[in-house]
Amino acid sequence: MSATKSDLLVGCQWLLDHVNDPDIVILEVDERPVLYRVGHIPGAHCLDWHTDLQDPVTRDIPNSAAIQALWRRTGIDHESLVVLYGDKNNWYACFAYWLFRLYGLRRLAILDGGRPAWVTGGLPLSTTERAPENSEPPRPQLNPSLRASWRDVAEPESDPPQLIDVRTPQEYRGEMLTEPGYPEEAAQRPGHIPGALSIPWDHATCADGTFRSPEELEALFTARDLDRETPTITYCRIGERSAHTWFVLHELLGWSDVRNYDGSWTEWGSMIAMPVALGEEPGSLSVTGPESNSAR
Repeated sequence: MSATKSDLLVGCQWLLDHVNDPDIVILEVDERPVLYRVGHIPGAHCLDWHTDLQDPVTRDIPNSAAIQALWRRTGIDHESLVVLYGDKNNWYACFAYWLFRLYGLRRLAILDGGRPAWVTGGLPLSTTERAPENSEPPRPQLNPSLRASWRDVAEPESDPPQLIDVRTPQEYRGEMLTEPGYPEEAAQRPGHIPGALSIPWDHATCADGTFRSPEELEALFTARDLDRETPTITYCRIGERSAHTWFVLHELLGWSDVRNYDGSWTEWGSMIAMPVALGEEPGSLSVTGPESNSAR
């Protein structure tokens, strides 16, 4: 079986042709899970962003036991090709992709264009919710090299990483704490991490939500003097848009050292004494001296 672009992206026609293949697991991940019940790709399982992809108590990713239970419930086994898709141009699908890759799952793909591409294409939808499976999934093994913490940004072990802020320009400049409609995701202070470049996540997509060509994507980042060989960290507000950019850089373009900072601005912008930059310029990151001690 072969998908497009080395099995990382699949198109709607490809998925339609393979929707009944027994080794394919299709997962829909939306900002609003009710969309799944309105109609979804036949055979797809629903992942709830709030309950399946986060720890139920702390603001953290699920532990390995929760991930294994999720994989078992959705029928993922050692041979499965997991195809993820959703609304919002695959924000949350890319977060699930990153999370599953973080725990060592290898056979993953994104439906290019996500849910909108399937719906606008007039392809079949189902309202039948698939029953839980009973598979024998692989044992999750956390790979910390794909995830960044605030310390990886503020106190890198070697040379400072390249930082990419993928939020809207208004959020980056500090003109607003969060986009309208997301009050629960606001930080205590506006602005950006000093040294971060502003490259909004949606610059990597076409008007229909599909990804731009590899040549266009490479040019998007190299035009800002980013180096594919230098360690890179992406961040946004809560980690879902930055997972989209992580997918572009690490998976589609093959940049080897790219990490998603899922704490993102809601963490950084709410911590005591963390440096903050405002306006168009990246600024320079420094967290040394007595002003920063309380943030450690």
